[in-house]
Amino acid sequence: MLIYKDGVGKAMDVFRSQQELAKLQASESRFQKLANNLPGMIIQFCTAVDGSTSTLYVSSGCVAICDVSAEDFLSGVKNFADLEHPDDRPRIRQAESYASEKLTIFKEEFRIVTPSGNLRWVQGTSQPERQADGSTVWDGIILDITDRKQTEQELQQSQQFLRLLLDNIPQLVFWKDRESNFMGCNTNGAKFVGLESPDMIIGQTDYTLPFTVESAAQNVERDRRVMDSGQSDLHIMIHQRSDGSMLWLDTCKTPLRDLDGNVIGVLVTLEDVSDRKMAEIEVQKLASVVENTTDFIGIANIDDGQVLYLNAGGRQLMGLGSIDTVENMHISDFHSREDMAKIQETLIPHLRQHGYASAELHLQHLITQVQIPVEWNIFTIKDPNTGQPSYIAAIIRDISDRKRTEAELNQRTVELEQTLKELQYTQTQMVQSEKMSGLGQLVAGVAHEINNPVNFIYGNLTHANSYAKDLRGLLELYQKHYPTPHAEIQKQIEAIELDFLLEDMPNLLASMQVGAERIQKIVVSLRTFSRMDEADMKSVNIHDGIDSTLMILQHRLKSTSTSSTIEIIKDYGKLPLVECYAGQLNQVFMNLLSNAIDALEESIENGQIHISPTIKISTTLINDKEMMIQISDNGIGIPEEILHKLFDPFFTTKPVGKGTGMGLSISYQIVVDKHSGKLECVSEVGKGSTFNVTIPIQQQITI
Repeated sequence: MLIYKDGVGKAMDVFRSQQELAKLQASESRFQKLANNLPGMIIQFCTAVDGSTSTLYVSSGCVAICDVSAEDFLSGVKNFADLEHPDDRPRIRQAESYASEKLTIFKEEFRIVTPSGNLRWVQGTSQPERQADGSTVWDGIILDITDRKQTEQELQQSQQFLRLLLDNIPQLVFWKDRESNFMGCNTNGAKFVGLESPDMIIGQTDYTLPFTVESAAQNVERDRRVMDSGQSDLHIMIHQRSDGSMLWLDTCKTPLRDLDGNVIGVLVTLEDVSDRKMAEIEVQKLASVVENTTDFIGIANIDDGQVLYLNAGGRQLMGLGSIDTVENMHISDFHSREDMAKIQETLIPHLRQHGYASAELHLQHLITQVQIPVEWNIFTIKDPNTGQPSYIAAIIRDISDRKRTEAELNQRTVELEQTLKELQYTQTQMVQSEKMSGLGQLVAGVAHEINNPVNFIYGNLTHANSYAKDLRGLLELYQKHYPTPHAEIQKQIEAIELDFLLEDMPNLLASMQVGAERIQKIVVSLRTFSRMDEADMKSVNIHDGIDSTLMILQHRLKSTSTSSTIEIIKDYGKLPLVECYAGQLNQVFMNLLSNAIDALEESIENGQIHISPTIKISTTLINDKEMMIQISDNGIGIPEEILHKLFDPFFTTKPVGKGTGMGLSISYQIVVDKHSGKLECVSEVGKGSTFNVTIPIQQQITI
């Protein structure tokens, strides 16, 4: 019986154990299901005393967050710490160390990099528990917050953009709460109230900012009125700057509402309209000046000439009273028939084309009909919509006093004419001086080619040749009759190489003859250049004049220690003989070529030219009546702003002592006045200059 009872008891214990095991399995199954269904991943890991970690449990959510299976975590193939972003790892370790030391909850947001390369933001929360062996077990949950972080980043970017927008608009922007406490402003607003940053305005009021008590009270009252009425308030606020100047601000206060439409404060925008107000004040001043000036100032329609406005000065000049109307008056009412014809035929067309016109006319007094001499200046006023001239504005000044003064000055005309003659004489002297300067260059060229003994050598070459022949004949007679000379004589014959001397002597004299002839050609070139013996206009070969000028300037074209050789390129066309003052034209060539050489030398000295310095001379037959000479260089060029001054007397860009400023002016007179031609310059800085000389082939005969 006892045995039976013991057997039954053991069976019951087994049964109860099986039931408890089944309940435990069911509970674990529910926990596993719950863990797998929770967002994120549940993890339990252990940090040993030596710092090593091992994963004790991880839910299946690890796959979605970490791209790692639970088996890899549990088997140690992967460790969660390995996924931490390198830049975040120091911060995580520091927080983890603190939580482990204090046994407080660890909670951090950080980034992980999954094995597949995905970057995710996670929030890790875990509770550490110290074990008897000194290790620490962490029970935690990790949530994927990537979407939230992206939303926060987008929101932050949106806020930054809004702040950037507010800080870059010229207006001052403030916003306040229901109690008129400042909640914020933009950068311009902070600067306006003397704050270093917009954040410093939060919590302040108009009374704590640099406003007067009266201004602050007015601002708060307007805030209250706007918030109570729900209507915007617009007004101009005048503010005095620290330097005492006035500042006009166009102020707009608007109710600030929440999403439900409730007024929660006020939005204040201010725009600096000081320039506009100052412009209005200036317009008022100008209107006052226009109305009070003694000059005639009026406005009329450009099409029909109907008068629209006439100031007080104009009314007085024309004999009109201050209350007389001008609405039915016409421009022709103010002028004689002759002057109106000139206005309509000449001045109005010029006005329509250029926008302005001026002349000396007469105004006709409306009552006395007296003709008043005036200086007449008109300009157009364009229609703002069409952009076309619609009105005429006239500024007319009474010049009666000036005309009387001019009549008195006419009495001094004789004296002025005498002075003018003296000035012309002085100018002639300056022109002659410039010519002498050119001749000086000729002398320098000649001095470079020949020297004083040349004439002596040339004059004695014929005699030297004759003497040499006689001496040779005498020596031949000696050799004929005394074929065996004394030993000392024979020794001297061999020492001086007598046979060679006799053979080379004719060659030596011939080369001296060639040199002499070369000198003759140089002299001819000088005469061709100067044409001193040809004061009248003659038909000449232009190319001879250019070549002779180049011969004179040859020494300036060669390389020196400070400059390179200047290359001359000739592009001569087929030209007929040209009727001209040859000597004067050669002077023009000298001036233009000298200037080109100067420009190239300056370019070389300043290191502004990196190619071979070149002057190109071209001649072209334009038509059967005109020809052109072009002289170009690849020097530094001439700035556009001084091109129009090149031919002015006394204008020069050369240092003092290197030019009188008359060379191009004289050249212009020679080409234009003496030859009825044209002298023009085309230049571009850094590329060089070209001078174009155009002259008729035959001069017009004036009777």
